[in-house]
This record gives sequence, structure tokens and C-alpha cells, in this order.
Amino acid sequence: MSDTSHAVTPVTSTPRRLGSPVGVYVGATVLAGVVAAVIGAAFLGQSLAVLGIPDPGPVTSWGVPLVRGAGTVLACIGVGGFLMSALGTPPRADGFLDIDGFRAARTGTWAMLGWAVCAFLLIPLYLSDVSGSPLSETLAPDMWGTAIDQVSTAGAMRWIAVIAGLTGVLSLMTRRWIWQPVFLALSVISLVPVALEGHSASGGDHDYGVNSLLWHIILSALWIGGLAALVAHAARRGPHMPELVRRYSWLALVCITGIAASGLINAAIRLKFSEWFTTDYGRVIVAKAVLTVVLAGMGWLHRRWTIPQLENGSDAAAAATSWWRRPFVRLAVVEVLVMAATVGVAVSLSRIPPPVTFTANITPAELIMGFNLTEPFSAAAVFTNWRFDLVFGTGALILQAVYMWAWLKLRRRGIAWPVSRVIWWTLGNATLIFTTCSGLGLYSMAMFAPHMLQHMTLTMMIPVFWVLGGPMTLLLRALPPAGKDGIQGPREWLVVFINNPVSRFLTNPVVAAVQFVVGFYGLYLSDLFNDLASEHAGHLFMNIHFLISGYLFYWVAIGVDAAPRQLSPFMKLLMTLSAMAFHAWFGIAMMQMSQPLAESYYLSLQLPFPVDLMEQQHTGGAIAWGLSEIPLVLVSIMHGAQWASQDRREQKRYDRKAERDGDAELEAYNAMLADLGSGKDTSQQEYYGSEYQGDEVRGYLHTEEAKREYRRQHRE
Repeated sequence: MSDTSHAVTPVTSTPRRLGSPVGVYVGATVLAGVVAAVIGAAFLGQSLAVLGIPDPGPVTSWGVPLVRGAGTVLACIGVGGFLMSALGTPPRADGFLDIDGFRAARTGTWAMLGWAVCAFLLIPLYLSDVSGSPLSETLAPDMWGTAIDQVSTAGAMRWIAVIAGLTGVLSLMTRRWIWQPVFLALSVISLVPVALEGHSASGGDHDYGVNSLLWHIILSALWIGGLAALVAHAARRGPHMPELVRRYSWLALVCITGIAASGLINAAIRLKFSEWFTTDYGRVIVAKAVLTVVLAGMGWLHRRWTIPQLENGSDAAAAATSWWRRPFVRLAVVEVLVMAATVGVAVSLSRIPPPVTFTANITPAELIMGFNLTEPFSAAAVFTNWRFDLVFGTGALILQAVYMWAWLKLRRRGIAWPVSRVIWWTLGNATLIFTTCSGLGLYSMAMFAPHMLQHMTLTMMIPVFWVLGGPMTLLLRALPPAGKDGIQGPREWLVVFINNPVSRFLTNPVVAAVQFVVGFYGLYLSDLFNDLASEHAGHLFMNIHFLISGYLFYWVAIGVDAAPRQLSPFMKLLMTLSAMAFHAWFGIAMMQMSQPLAESYYLSLQLPFPVDLMEQQHTGGAIAWGLSEIPLVLVSIMHGAQWASQDRREQKRYDRKAERDGDAELEAYNAMLADLGSGKDTSQQEYYGSEYQGDEVRGYLHTEEAKREYRRQHRE
């Protein structure tokens, strides 16, 4: 990753009058922390009374919300920096970042390192907060392990510090553009642990709480970070400003819609609507909602006022003396500060006990999973119990909507697209909704056999349907190109995703097959499943892993989209047969195990009906063994169809070539044979120096049928 021999000096015809967004960033960071600390301190006594712990002292009471609020804004700035370097600035011809991309990436680097430091500091702060001990005691080195093991929030901060710190360090080591999307993904992932702890991760319906908060946090980071990055880009006099603002305006609309929906879901879980105005927790939520509405109004002003000025050039003309005088920048800076205050209000909610009444009849299953199961697993239970999954159900709807948009766009342009591919893609998304939102998705978290059935569907059926839908080819045809002088857009990003060293490595047939198989053995034949099964994050990770692993494998095996590596149908079939054989052996190994997996987790659910753990595990092994044959049959059929289609295309190509050149290939072959019969070798040397070198001498080919047979044998 390291590259030190390339300069990043921009080539410009006129010098830029550059400004600095550092003051705005510092102001937003401090504002978020102060707002969170002030509101948290106002409700400190109430919180301590509910928790029944002594006051840890002002350093902890003010330090926890202050550091967390500041760290959250730094995380958003980091996400925005890498968003700009990855998707907002085109790379140079040599693949390195230009000056604007480099500065955006460095903003992301230092912001993520700051986020890591804040998370690191929060580990002893949270131990002090929940134990009532002064911070001077919890700062002792031997107390850090206690904090991570016994305080869930401190454990989450440990992971944040690791992920954010790793992102910052790695981003210091390279200036290549190809790595920027990786750093963007890592910066977003660093926020995931925030959603997995706190009020959302406990009590009934906490699956809705965690999943809605996950969407809420990620969309907020993209929204806030994207605007902060635009302010910095404007201060640097960066190019393509009107186009970047238009793109951000669309992103902001999507984000604020998702933020509003996820926020309402999360609030509805914790309190009734009437409690919004009668409780302290509700009033803080109302304040956050009001600030969100204010931000939505500012976004409307951008659409009606500043974006048109950017497009007609009057915004740039207003900046003759200072970058601050640009209308877009002035409104955007105010918007960033309001966003920071909103973050502070949101962080303060973790310091205020919600008015949730815990009933005595809540079951262990509801406490652990977020919902109850009242009847044994059966086909009727699968089809009659539904609970929409906010992560995978929403993801399936988004994927379907994007695909249908691209398909309809092609139809309006008069470009043909096979309806069969639309059906395959729709079938894949419908299966994903059924697998995660029906009773199968519910029982998969409580029993091993339904879990394995869900696993096999996610990794061996849904990816097959997806790759046969050809989504990347469809998007490449539907999305407009950026143009020679334009900034890279979604179409160019997709091309890079398909053609890059990482994709070429992952689509190597050996790598694709190994990762597809090893996931099974590594998950279930080690202690990993025991660790993941009891955590909501573990179930999310497993399902995402199953989908990605299956998609990579079947993209190479039968995908209609072009892959970085092209394999013959025979090699694809051989790869599939090898992988399925290992899957069958895995199922047999599961059936022969004598100790149930995740036994303590399954027993802790205390389901109201009997569950034989060993029977469940043997049934799960049988499912893994038996269902692996179904994808094999489907893949074999598709291989045959693709092979026949390829043969027909090659036949047509050879026939067209023969019509153009008068079958020069066949004439050269016959001339070579004639020379051999007469003892000459001139034509023979010419022939064996051509693309036919190494073919056997098959005799004269006088009939059209013989000619076609020769071409077919030559291709084979």
C-alpha cells in the first residue's frame, strides 16, 4: 500500500485562493460535545436515581457525553472525507489522488484517528460511569480489562477504537484512489458498534431498536459528513462543485427520509406518543425532531436558492474576496453547526432513562431476541408468523427498486432486456424477504435446524437468482457515462468495482470456491458459531457473510455479468462440482457431531415448547447435505444452457467472418493440404504459423456441412 515516490502537486493554470474548514470542524466538534454534556448534566440526578449508583464525579458526568458527542462528529467528518476522496474527486491518470482528493482523504484520516482516541478515552469513562467510581480509579491499567468484559458500552468502544484507528493508520500509507472506497467502508463500519449497545439493544423489540438505530446512524453519518466534505471542497476552490452539490442534494434527500423513518421507529419502541410531551426523554426527542425539521428546511433552501446560483455561476462570482462569502458555503456552515447540535441532543438521550415499563411476564426469549415464539417450528408457523426485518427486508426492497428503475430506463430508451432476468432478480429479492421476515427468519434465531435452512437459502439459492438477473450489466447500460471531462459517476464506480485487483483475486476460481466452502467449516466446526449465535450483531454478520460468499461464488460459476476472470463452461462446472462435494461432506460431519453447538445460548431462551438440541443439529446437518444438491442441479442446467448459447454465438461469428472473407481460413487449410500432397511446404509453414497451429490434418472440406463440423471441432 505504501507509495512515497509520487508527488501530489496539482497542475493548475491559475492559483487558487484557498480557505480552511478547520475552524468549522473544530466548532462543530466542540458544539456537539457541549450540547450533549449540558443536557446530560441537567438529568444527571434522575439517571443516577434510576440506576441506583453513586455520583462518579463531575469529570465523568461531564466527560462521557462531551467526549462521545465530539467523537461522533469526528466520525461523521471522517466518513465525509473518505466519501469525497472515493466518490467526489476523480483520480489522476496514474491512479493516485489529485490534490483535492488527497486533502479530503487526509481529513478522513485525522478525523478517524480522533474518533479512535475518543473511543479509547470512553473505556475508563464508562466504567467510572456505571460503577460510580472516580475516573482516577478506573484509569488504572488493571481496570481496563474489567471495563471491556463487564461494561457492554466499554466493549463497543474498544471495537470502535480498533476499527477507526486501523482505518486512520492504513489511510496514511497510500495515496492511491483504489483504496479510498475501502477506507469509506471501514469508516462507516466503525459506527456499527454504537447501534449494538445502549437503550436500543435491550428489552422487548430490541431487534427493531438495533436495526432502526443502525440505519439511523449510518445515514446520519453520510448526511453530516457529506455536507462537511462539501464545505471543505468549497474552501479549497475544488472543481466540479455544482455537480457535487447536485449529487449531495440527492443523497441528503435519501438520508433525511431514512433518518426520519428510523427515528420514529426507534422512538415508538421506547415510549408512547403521548409521552413525547410529558416525559423528559420525550421532550428531548421532540427537540431532536424539531432540529431535524429545521435541517430539512435548510436543504429545501439549498435546492431553491444556492444550487441554482452555483449552476449559473453567481455563487462563484460572490466569492471574489473570500470563500466564506459564497451563498452555498454560508448556509452550509450554519447547517453543519445545526447538525452538530442535533448530534449532541441525540447523544444526550443515552444519558436519560427512557420511560419504558418492563413487565414481569417478559420472557427470556424476548429479552434476548426481542420477540416471543409460542409454538413449535412447523410449515404453518413459517407462513403465519411474520416480522419485517429492517436490515434485510429493507435491503431487498431497495435492491428491487434500483433494478426496476434501471430496467424501466432501458425500456424508455428502446433497449431490449430479457424479461427472464427481471424474473430471476425479483425471485431473489422475494426469497430474501421470505427467508428473513417470515417465521423462518424468526425461528432461525432460536433453533438450529431453521437456522441451517435459512443459511442454505441465503448462500445457495438467493445468490443464484441474483447473478442470473445480471444487475451489473443492466446498470452499466442504464447509467449515463461521465464523459471525457466529467467527474466520475456511478457507472465509472461500477466499472472499477468489476475491474480491480481485489475483484480479480476474489473471482479467481480457486479463491471463490475456497471462501465458499471454508465459511461453513470455519463457522460451525470451531467456536465461532458459539460466540456469534448469542449476539444480534453475530446474526447480522452471518447473514451478510452468507449472501456475499454465495454471490461471489455464483458470479464466477454461472453469472451473466462479466467477471474480471473469464472461465470456460467446463471449468465452471468443475468448480461447482468440487464445492458441492465439500458441502456434502460438511453436512455429514454435522450429523456425526455428539455435542450441540451454542448449547448455552439455546438453553437460555427457555422456549415454551420442548427442543431436542441434538435432533435439531442432526436435522440441520441433513438439510446442509440434502439441499446442496438442489443448487447443483440448477447450476448444471444453467451451465448447459450457457454452453449451448456460447456455441451458437461462436457459430454465428464464424459464419459472418466466412461470408466477409470468402472463407479464407478454410481456403488456407485446403491449400496447405494440397501443398503437402505435392511435396511443397510453403503453405504448410504459413498455416502452422497462424492461429491454426497444432490442428490435426482432417482432409479436404468441400461441403458446407463439413465446413461447419470443422469449425465446431476447432472451437472445442
